[in-house]
Amino acid sequence: MNITKSKKTMKNCRIDVNLSERNRARLETKSYESNYTDVPNRALPESLKAELGVIYEALTGDSLPDDSNTFTVRADGGTFKRLYSPTVFSTEGNEGVIIRWGDRDIPVAFDSGKIQVETAAAKTKFAFKDDTIGRYEEPVLSVSIASSGTLYTMPFPVRSADWENRVSGDVLDALLEESPDKIAENLQVAGDPSKRGEGGVRLQGYIIKVAELPLGTYTLTAYRSRETQYGTDYMIQTVIDEPFVATTRMKDEVTEEWGDAEVEVSGFAIVKPNGALKKLLAAEPIIDADNPASLTVIDHGEWNGHKTAKVALKCSAFVEDSDAFALDF
Repeated sequence: MNITKSKKTMKNCRIDVNLSERNRARLETKSYESNYTDVPNRALPESLKAELGVIYEALTGDSLPDDSNTFTVRADGGTFKRLYSPTVFSTEGNEGVIIRWGDRDIPVAFDSGKIQVETAAAKTKFAFKDDTIGRYEEPVLSVSIASSGTLYTMPFPVRSADWENRVSGDVLDALLEESPDKIAENLQVAGDPSKRGEGGVRLQGYIIKVAELPLGTYTLTAYRSRETQYGTDYMIQTVIDEPFVATTRMKDEVTEEWGDAEVEVSGFAIVKPNGALKKLLAAEPIIDADNPASLTVIDHGEWNGHKTAKVALKCSAFVEDSDAFALDF
């Protein structure tokens, strides 16, 4: 009598970060009050939440938190425009690489041709590759873990520093083997370097001067003030609908000196105001996702070899102050 041993086949579960048509349709038909809306994990379908939980725990050792988010909706005029999922960025000064998942940054390291996450489970597998997200192919960091007879895989889009010449998965894989220290410089910087570790809304994008913005009107969703030896300075979160090339300050990897560099700005930018705009921000406008402001760049000029801009700021609310005008008239 022949006895045949049946082999259990491993099931495959690829998490679709672009979401199923049904779930995406629900988000697309919803009206949004803010330009950016975090979708709380507690609102996720139970099956998707369970799948994401496997990857999140594999990366961090923690359970997927209900009070945080995995997805963020970008809206315009209340209408759905784009869905953001956890993404790979470089850190301040291109000194490292992170996976940004909601309000958590997960450090990623490279050693001897391998991708490592210190908090990850031992059997977690990582790979740079090109994958299709929605209708487009883009570079991703693929993360896989086997659990309870199923191989779970999730792609994390890699945000390139150069929008027009995006780094490919093949290039990232080659850099991993030959020059892992160069991976970070090929990625877009995440967060606000001047406010890292402090509370409040996290600012994202390249830091550029307001004179670098092309003519037009921009939506502002947050700003921060800080005291410097020259007085109060500000950083403004600005929504960028159309990509453009601008000059920013970057650190040279060879000389370790800071200098000007041209970058492709898309999605969002951290804008440094000119003198006129600083005076308007000193009036303490309320600018957040629920009370966005609009900034119009009216004209460009030049003074002593430096770019200048004439701008107009419109805000809907200001911090209440008994010693200041009430503007509810």
